[in-house]
Amino acid sequence: MFVCSKCRSVFSFPRCKCGYTVRQLHNVWQLTDVPDMVTSGNGDQYIGYEYIGEAYSGGRKYLIEESDAIFAKEISELTGDGIFLDLACGDGCLAVPCAANGTRTIAGDISNSMLKILREKAAHNQISLENVTLCRMNALEIPLADESVDTVVANSVLHLISNPERVVREIYRVLKKGGAFVCRDDAPGKTPEAPFDNSLYFEIVNSLYREYWEKLNKRGIYAKKYSWKFHREDFCNRLFSRRTEKTIERKQQYVRPLKECFLPRFTSRGFSDQVDVPKELHDEIVAELLQTFAAKYGENFPEISLKGIEADIVITTYYK
Repeated sequence: MFVCSKCRSVFSFPRCKCGYTVRQLHNVWQLTDVPDMVTSGNGDQYIGYEYIGEAYSGGRKYLIEESDAIFAKEISELTGDGIFLDLACGDGCLAVPCAANGTRTIAGDISNSMLKILREKAAHNQISLENVTLCRMNALEIPLADESVDTVVANSVLHLISNPERVVREIYRVLKKGGAFVCRDDAPGKTPEAPFDNSLYFEIVNSLYREYWEKLNKRGIYAKKYSWKFHREDFCNRLFSRRTEKTIERKQQYVRPLKECFLPRFTSRGFSDQVDVPKELHDEIVAELLQTFAAKYGENFPEISLKGIEADIVITTYYK
């Protein structure tokens, strides 16, 4: 079901009839040699998370979030005995719980470091990856045969690619007839009777980000963003034959300290708009800001938490 990058024939690992042999690195099949990130030039541009890796999920990288487990259950039920492609699978937030459900999964990402975290997350949670094929792959040219998988999720990736339409067309191509492209969205939940006061949390986050970019802008460095205006719904409604929508009510309370989520990612250049910031300059500015904020808000300011109520999960499914 995989497509050889050299002769474009369908083949089985590790060797194609043309003689090309796919490398395996730390149990990950290397199905593309393209860079993990391209942010210049005339062709398609995209942001991979190779250097972000460890910083992506902050202190929660091995945690299987309850909302992710719920979404994974929906995917597994929809996939049944078929094959699920987790495109741009990242740290395995869906691939790992789907593996726990026994779902045959192809977990593909452009970043080997993210796939490493996926393996570690599975091991930490004592979940076997026996039914999971790990692949370094390019979402712009998915190395799978036409109509070869039953379900696809492309979670949190389309906004990181300058040509998301090409990715969705690739998803459509590899889906079997009747197959499903499954998307997760969040819907604002009801306002709790006793709203949380997060004003200090947002004051710190917004000030950190604003002052960070003000300092960088003065040195000619600006945030990079791609595909923020992609209208997925309009494009998919034209491409796919039908769609369904399902809402799963949550309303669960959460508490997220700065030190657990935002700060580890921010200080390690873990946000996509930080990709062009030179590391030495980033470290210099962050050190200065943390010192300033500790003086202003106290040494324990990283303990300040965001409190809230989880949004409902909206699952939109497009069928081929």
